[in-house]
Amino acid sequence: MPSSPAQTDERQGRRSTKAWLTGLAFRFYGFLSARRRQLLPLTIRAANVIDRRMIAAPAGPALLRFTEHRLARGSRIGAIAARLILIALAGAAQMHLAASRKPSALRAVRLLNLIFRAQVRARRGLGTQAYFTTLALCSAYDRIVREVPHVEEIDSFAINFAVGVAHMYRGNYPVAEHFLKRAAASGDSNALRKLGCVYVLMHDHASAAECFAASVKRDPHSVMAHQNYAGGYDPSAYTPNTWELQHAGELLIYDNLIQLGENFYHQGRYEDTFRCYQAALDHQDTLAQRWSIPDELLERIKGVSINFKPNLPVRLLGYEWVTLIGHIGFIDCHLRMAELGIVPAANYVLLAPPAKVINQAFLSLFAPHLTIIEDPALVDDLLPYQRLVGDQFIAVRGEDGLAEPWAHAAARAQVAWAEQRRAPIVTVPQHLREAGRAKLRSAGVTADWFVAMHIREGGYHGDGPGTTRQHRSANVGDYLEAIGHITSRGGAVVRLGDRSMTPLRGLPGVFDYAHSDIKSAEMDLFLCAEARLFVGTTSGLTTAVQALGTPMLLVNCISNDCQFWHEKTDFTLRPVYDRRARRYLSLRETYRQPLQALLIDTGVLARHGLEIHANRPEDITAAVRYKLDCLDGSTRPLREGGALLDRYLVTLADNPYNFGAALPVPAFLARIPELLDPIG
Repeated sequence: MPSSPAQTDERQGRRSTKAWLTGLAFRFYGFLSARRRQLLPLTIRAANVIDRRMIAAPAGPALLRFTEHRLARGSRIGAIAARLILIALAGAAQMHLAASRKPSALRAVRLLNLIFRAQVRARRGLGTQAYFTTLALCSAYDRIVREVPHVEEIDSFAINFAVGVAHMYRGNYPVAEHFLKRAAASGDSNALRKLGCVYVLMHDHASAAECFAASVKRDPHSVMAHQNYAGGYDPSAYTPNTWELQHAGELLIYDNLIQLGENFYHQGRYEDTFRCYQAALDHQDTLAQRWSIPDELLERIKGVSINFKPNLPVRLLGYEWVTLIGHIGFIDCHLRMAELGIVPAANYVLLAPPAKVINQAFLSLFAPHLTIIEDPALVDDLLPYQRLVGDQFIAVRGEDGLAEPWAHAAARAQVAWAEQRRAPIVTVPQHLREAGRAKLRSAGVTADWFVAMHIREGGYHGDGPGTTRQHRSANVGDYLEAIGHITSRGGAVVRLGDRSMTPLRGLPGVFDYAHSDIKSAEMDLFLCAEARLFVGTTSGLTTAVQALGTPMLLVNCISNDCQFWHEKTDFTLRPVYDRRARRYLSLRETYRQPLQALLIDTGVLARHGLEIHANRPEDITAAVRYKLDCLDGSTRPLREGGALLDRYLVTLADNPYNFGAALPVPAFLARIPELLDPIG
């Protein structure tokens, strides 16, 4: 029997309500994500309690047995208990996501799947929605595709949305289109955006623009320009201009290609990443042929700049370039690339509202070399035009439909800079150095020289233990022997970082600056510039230090990106171990695609039978000894030549710029001979 109009309206109303509730959940997750760093101490503590009391053994299996027993009895109390457990598990998964602990979130929804498996198979119920939504937020797209491999008729916004997104990221575009059309039928802005992304990936820009325009009609603030998640954009506080709203569909093709590229990047999908970025850059060129920055805005830029050159074009650098100290270091690399002709000579205009700037003292060093816009109103007025003339730090224009990774271009620039023996672009002013020396003496550091040491622990970014990015962090205890070696040679150790790090108390010759009351942006800059040696790893602070020309020793290094280290850098790497072959991979095997892109995520590596091993304490101590001996002139550096250097260069011949102008520590290569190609 056909439905009456009233019944149809009622069903549509229920769908709209469900879509609204699911959209609210995604927006709440977005709210938490935007404030993730501030909330990390709270969310990590809460996640630890939840894991211990509900998810990890023996609590998890006990919860499963209890729920099965209650459901088997079929009582009303059992049904209520099951619903409470469902809500608790769904909430636990969200808390783990807020704490960046995707593996724990996945464990929570595995339990949910086991308990409510019948509902999951029937594609109904809140448990099923929570299951698919969490899988999507964890980027567990393969699992979703296995669960729903083909087109189905599903009456749930959340499930349609999650399944559609999963198929989109796995290249099943007709299937993705089906599910996202169902989700977008509710009028949800986010679903319309994702459906537009499917059309972008299918090269149907007309349909994509239509979806993007419809999404902005539903939520005008969402038209805010996007170039990198590091921008920490707040669309709710943004007021779009008329031009941006009128042409939202076409403009947002650029933004969404950029976001797709970012998301593929975090999934370790190299070719998908840089095809999206090249498509974005191609579209940017198309937009720039139609429109330009209005003359009125150009006049306002000239009014605040002493560096503006009327004969050069304008290129905008969004405020993602200033939100982290390493990103300010990227400005140095970009300027070097412009000097060398890798990117065009231009009036580089940096959007830097003070509320976004992580270290004003460091940023001020670049003031003579570009135009810095601090006025929030002018920043907002210029933001939409990033789509026409904006530069980001993930990709530069490449060939054959594939962009060149920005980091690779920066590494090429660093090598050329070293070969031409050019000096650093920026220097720390003398008055800041003198003030820093006085503060350091007042804090009790009186040694003639000091080593600045940064031991990344993951607390600042929330990617420490329990996350799939914990391989970027290190154990402080592994550095104690090396610290002792530095102090035995008459130097002090100044530990850099933030208050989330493990305190270093009671160690002779060590000043735990990270936990001190003299910590400031100016002191951060002074310590990075004044140190005789910086000991760090693949972290943002390293990028800032290399801009200042300070000698560096980098240990426990691992990255899916090229590293643009200067010629005063020596390093050791975290080797990648193949459990199946029971051997370490060579540098040639590790640092080529597609494997290198997978180094971003230990979960992905584990599925390939690979694991990353930390440097041993003796590796770190040997590296410190070698670097200090090189600085003292009492040992022969590897860069002076020899058989070991020749083997290393042959091994990296397919990817010669991967570590910029830096070279590895000889003792480390000698300890793990598999890292280099066999002799002969």
